[in-house]
Amino acid sequence: MEWHYYTNKATKRKIDHLLKDAAMLFANCEPTYEARQVALKKEQEILKQIHDLDPHFAERCGYHP
Repeated sequence: MEWHYYTNKATKRKIDHLLKDAAMLFANCEPTYEARQVALKKEQEILKQIHDLDPHFAERCGYHP
């Protein structure tokens, strides 16, 4: 089991950028149920991108394939 996040600087930068995008989803989310559900769906899409880079890290972040 190799964690590319910790061993590859380019992968770490990409994942960090995706994590920032995921955090911004919730920081800018309206306080409605519908908006929250949309943000959660987009978060899973971002986690899918992270999974493509480092599956172990994505699972630790809460990605469910």
